Amino acid sequence: MDRTGLLTDRYELTMLDSFVRDGSAGRPAVFEAFARRLPEGRRYGMLAGLGRLLEAIEAFTFDAGDIAWLTEQGVVGDETAAWLRDFRFRGDVDGYREGDLYFPGSPVLTVTGTLGECVVLETLVLSILNHDTAIASAAVRMVDAAGDRPIIEMGGRRTHEEAAVATARAAWIAGFATTSNLAAGRRHGIPTAGTAAHAFTLAHATEADAFRSQVEALGVGTTLLVDTYDIAEGIRTAVEVAGTGLGAVRIDSGDLAEEAVKARALLDSLGATATRIVATSALDEFVIAALADAPIDGYGVGTRVATGSGHPTASMVYKLVAIADAPGAPLRPVAKKSKDKASVGGRKHPFREYDANGHLVAEYFVTGDAHPSPGSRPAQVPLVRGGRTVHHPTLTAVRTHAATSLATLPPEARTVAAGPPHLTTALREEPVMEPVIGNAAKRALIVVDVQNDFVEGGSLAVTGGREVAGRISRHLAEHAGDYAVVAASRDWHHAGDTNGGHFPEPGVDPDYVTTWPVHCVQGAPGSDYAPELDTGAVTHHVVKGMGVPAYSAFEGVTDADERLEDVLRAAGVTEVDVTGIATDHCVRATALDARAAGFEVTLLDGLHAGVAPETSAAALEELAAAGVAVPR
Repeated sequence: MDRTGLLTDRYELTMLDSFVRDGSAGRPAVFEAFARRLPEGRRYGMLAGLGRLLEAIEAFTFDAGDIAWLTEQGVVGDETAAWLRDFRFRGDVDGYREGDLYFPGSPVLTVTGTLGECVVLETLVLSILNHDTAIASAAVRMVDAAGDRPIIEMGGRRTHEEAAVATARAAWIAGFATTSNLAAGRRHGIPTAGTAAHAFTLAHATEADAFRSQVEALGVGTTLLVDTYDIAEGIRTAVEVAGTGLGAVRIDSGDLAEEAVKARALLDSLGATATRIVATSALDEFVIAALADAPIDGYGVGTRVATGSGHPTASMVYKLVAIADAPGAPLRPVAKKSKDKASVGGRKHPFREYDANGHLVAEYFVTGDAHPSPGSRPAQVPLVRGGRTVHHPTLTAVRTHAATSLATLPPEARTVAAGPPHLTTALREEPVMEPVIGNAAKRALIVVDVQNDFVEGGSLAVTGGREVAGRISRHLAEHAGDYAVVAASRDWHHAGDTNGGHFPEPGVDPDYVTTWPVHCVQGAPGSDYAPELDTGAVTHHVVKGMGVPAYSAFEGVTDADERLEDVLRAAGVTEVDVTGIATDHCVRATALDARAAGFEVTLLDGLHAGVAPETSAAALEELAAAGVAVPR
C-alpha cells in the first residue's frame, strides 16, 4: 500500500505541531470512534472498512518529500518535521470485528498510544470507517430484504473510482453475491458478474444480432438485457436465439413487479421455465422489499448501495476520552459537554448480552476497574499491538461473521420499516449481578505451539521444550477433567512463500524480530506436535499463521473453522490457563489476547519455556501488568 500520511486534514498536523512544541506529544492518550446516532429510522448499523483501515494505519508514514512540502506550506515547524521523519504508529488498537453490528454509542474502535500518534489518525479512521460502514449498513438491509435472491453490486459508475472498489468490498461483506467491479475482484477476490449494456444492443443492426453475438461469446447461460425496445419482444427474441436453456433475462425499466409477472408467464409459455429474471433500475431495500412477491430471481443494485441508500456517511466521530498529564502518569478521563455532543470520558470496555435464542438483548460498557455482568461477552478484540496488526481474518471469514452477526437480531429489528435503534449502548456503572449456583466458573487450558520445530532439534528450538511438553502431558493426565475446553494451537505456515513477511525472502537472513527461519510448514514433520505431548485430552486443535504472521492462538481457527474465542464463549469459559512455547513470543501473545478478551488468565508455573531469559522475564512482567496471574 502507498503511504497514507497525507490522507488527513491540515488541523491534525497543526495540532501535532503544537503538541510537539509544548512537550505534550508523548503523553499517553486514548481515543475512541463511535456514532452518536444511526440514520433516521435505522435499527442497526454494520461495521465495515476495518481491514482497509488496519492496512492504512501501518502505511501512515511520511517521506522526505512529504515533510519538505509540509514545512514549505507552514503546516509544521522544524521540530515536528524531525518528529515525522521516523514516525509510524506504535500504539495499540482494539475494536469491534468487521461485520459486527453497532448501535448509538458503540465504541467500535479504541486507539491507545501517545497523544501525538493518536491524534493524527483521526481523519484516516473516520474517512474509511464512515464510508465503508455506510455502504455495508445499507447493503445488509438490501440483502435481508432480498432473502435468498442474490444481489449484484453495480455502483461503480455512480461514485469515485477508488470508492467503487471499497463499495464492492463493503457490499460483499454485507452479503451481496457478486460485483461488476473488476478491480474489486482482482484486489479482494470478490466474484464478478456482468454481461452487456443497452449500448451493446444498439450497436447491432437488430436485437437478434446482438443476442446472437452475446450467446456466441458467453454461452446460452448468459443474461440477456431484454428491455432496449420492447420487453415482450425482447424475451421472445432471446429465447429464439438462445433456446429454452437461456440463463436469465434482465429487466431495467418499467413497473418491475408487473413486468416480472408478465415476463415469467411469457418465458414459461415459451418453454424457458428455468430461465431466471433479474431486475435492476433504481433499487434499494424498500423497493426490494416491495418486490418480495414478484417472480424475480435476482437483483442488481447500483446508485443506492454506492451512496448508502440516502445516508452516504455513518457519521462516526473520533474523540479523546482519556489522557495522562505526563509520560508514565495515570490516565484520567476527559469528556465533551457541548450541547447535543456530550461524550462519556474514560476508556470504555464494551460488552454484550444475549438471550436463550442467541438474540442480542443488551450492549453496555464499563470504565476503569469495573467488572462486567456475569455472562456478558466482550464486544472488542485486539487489532493492533505495538503498531503491528494482530487481527488478520480473511474477507470470506468477515463475510461469514457478518451473516452470523445479523442473525443475532430478533425478527422485529430486521424490518426495513422505520423504527428506533434496537439498542443504545450506555455506561453500566453497577454490573447487574446474578446469583451464582455452585462453582459456575468454567476453565479452559490452552497449549501453545508445542511442536517439533520449537523443541530441541527443531529449526527454532527452545531449550527445555521437550521437558515442558512432558510436564504438560502429566498435568493433563491429572487435571483434564477440570477443563471445559482443552485447546492446542500450532503454527501452520504455507510452503514456498514468506507468509506475509514472517519468513525472510530467499537468500536473506532472518532478523529474529519480525522474520524467522522457515518453521512449522503445513504437512512437514516440524509442524507436528512434539511426541512428548499427549494430545489425547485435546478437545480443539487450532491452526494459525496460514500465509500471515500469527503469534496468538486467538488468531487461529479450529478444525471446524471456529475462532478460539467463540469456542470458549460457547462453552461458558470464564478462566483460562495458558501453557506452551515460547514464553516470550506466542505464549505471551496468547495470554495477552485472552486477558484482553475479558478472561481471567493464569500462566501455569513450570509449563512454559522461553527463548531467552531476558525476554522471558520481560514478558512475565508485561503479563503481570496486564492482569495475568504469573507465579513467581
